[in-house]
Amino acid sequence: MARFTFDTGFMAKAQTWSPTNNINSLPAWEFMNQSGTLGTFLAGSVVYVGGTGRVKVIPTGITRPGQVLTATVKTGGAGYTAGTNIATTGGSGSGLTVNTTVSVNAITAVTVNAKGTGYKVGDVIIVNGGTTDCEIVVASIDNLPTAADDGIEFIGAQAGTVLPIQVDYVVVPSTGAATDLIVGR
Repeated sequence: MARFTFDTGFMAKAQTWSPTNNINSLPAWEFMNQSGTLGTFLAGSVVYVGGTGRVKVIPTGITRPGQVLTATVKTGGAGYTAGTNIATTGGSGSGLTVNTTVSVNAITAVTVNAKGTGYKVGDVIIVNGGTTDCEIVVASIDNLPTAADDGIEFIGAQAGTVLPIQVDYVVVPSTGAATDLIVGR
C-alpha cells in the first residue's frame, strides 16, 4: 500500500482551475507570486475532480534537459585568456558557449553566451582553450516541462475524488475532460 507524504483531506487555499497547455513558470497562487502576473505553475497542488472525466497533469518535480542559464567555476584550469563565445565540451547537451573572466591564466567566472540544448543541472563542462582544463558546473537551466511529453492522464477520474499525486500543471487531456476542477494547497 502506498504511503502519501501529503494530506489530501485538507486544503487551506483553493481555487477553480481550467486545464491549459500554457506552461508558465510564474506561480498561479497569489500568495506565492510577487510579479503581479499570475502564471500556471501550481507548485505541488492537489486536484479535486468535480465532474467525472479525464484529467491530465504534470506531476511535481518533472523537468527536462534544457538550455543553460547559469554555470559556476569548479576548477579554474590554466593557460586561459579572457574571451567571449568560448566553446565547451562535455555534459549531456551541446552548443554551450561562455564568456570568461580570467585572473593569472585561470578562469574565475563565466557567463553564458549561447545557452546550448540538452543540459542538466550538475553537468560538468570543460571550457576549451586552456593548457589545463577549466571545469564549470551547470547551476540552472531553462527546463520547463512540456504538456505533450511530460503529462500523465487519469482516465475516468471520478467526481468527488482528489488525485493521488501533487501537481505542478493541469493540462488539456486528449478527450473527455473532467469538469469543475479545484486545485488546493
